Parts: sequence; structure tokens; C-alpha cells
Amino acid sequence: MKAKLWFIVSMLLVIVSMVEAKSPDKKPVTGIVTTSHKFPLNKVKVTSLKSGEVAYTDSIGRFSLNSLDKDVLTFTALGFESRKIKVGKQKTYLVDLLYKDNVANFTDAVNDGHISEDVLRKAISLNDLKKGKDYSTYNSIFELIASEIYDVRVNGTTIYNKKIRSFNSNPQVLYVVDDKVVSDIAFVMPADVAKIEFIDDVGSSMWGVQGANGVLKITLK
Repeated sequence: MKAKLWFIVSMLLVIVSMVEAKSPDKKPVTGIVTTSHKFPLNKVKVTSLKSGEVAYTDSIGRFSLNSLDKDVLTFTALGFESRKIKVGKQKTYLVDLLYKDNVANFTDAVNDGHISEDVLRKAISLNDLKKGKDYSTYNSIFELIASEIYDVRVNGTTIYNKKIRSFNSNPQVLYVVDDKVVSDIAFVMPADVAKIEFIDDVGSSMWGVQGANGVLKITLK
């Protein structure tokens, strides 16, 4: 009886060792996840599809997990395009996630903690300077402003500063088109806009009292 039990135990040990020998070895993979102009992204979910391991990037975009041979890593973050990469021989990967600028993506990216509001705005501004932006898809200048400028509120054909900067009961912003102060911007066609920005705080002081509630500056093509 003891001999039979010993035989069974021995066979089980052999089977376990064979399974372990055939099991693929995991290897460590590290990397950094960024977006436009190499700004790091925080809390990006990184999943190794074969090994099943999940990791999240830290405040400077770093991640580390174990993967298997010919594994695939997926990267997901609210407000950004998801991405997949194949794991090769290298151990460190630099991954850039695409950001498409709109109000929904901006809100998701900031509220989910992937990037700060100031840094994301800087990235958007740098992208606009680099390649220019096509505003022709908007039906009116007011629709454009409602979608592209985050610090103002559009009410019909009037633009207000979300933050009240003066004791004036009417927080309407100042309109400046091609460096000229205008009372109405309804004449501006979105397709003709080369650049649009909202200037607040110290930056608006050059317009004096008129710019107390901020300045909506439009540059035409």
C-alpha cells in the first residue's frame, strides 16, 4: 500500500514538473506613457493580454509589469485614443497616446486624473501652433467658441467669463478681432479663423478697464 502511494505521489511530482517546464516565462516590461509633446500621462491602464497583469502609470507616466513572449499590451485612458503594442525583445517602451481636442475629451482627461488642466491646455496650444487648426466644421463663431474655449459661457450671441473678475453685474468679455476692439463678432466665419484665444488675469490688463472680464482675441487668416 505504501509502495503504491509513493508511486502515485512520484507521478504527480513528475507531472507538476513537466507542466512548470512547459509554462512560458514571464519577463518584466517597463515604459513611459505620454501624449502630445511628450507630456506624461498619469493613471493610464496598461494590460498585458497574455499574462493578464494590469498596471497603472504614475505621475510621470511610468509603468512596470510582467508579460509573456509575443504578448500584447493595451493602453487605455479616458479622453485619449486607446492603443495596442506588441511586446518584442526590448524591455522598455515609449508610448504616445493620441488626444483629439473637444470638450468631452478635455473633461474626461482632466477629471480622471490623467493630466492637469494647465498642462493639457499647453499641449493643445502647442499643437495648434504646430499645424494650425481647421474650424470650418463649425456652423457659427459662437458654436466654435462654445466647443473650443473652456473658460467662457456662450449665451446666444453673447460671451461671458465663467469667473467674475469685476463688480460689474455683466461679466461679458471684450471682443478683439485682428487687434481691433469690436462690439459684435457674429460677422466672423469659422473657416476664416486662424487662431482664437481667451486672455484673462494679468494678460488682459493691456486693454485696461475694458478687459476686466477677460478678452476673447480672434486672429483671421
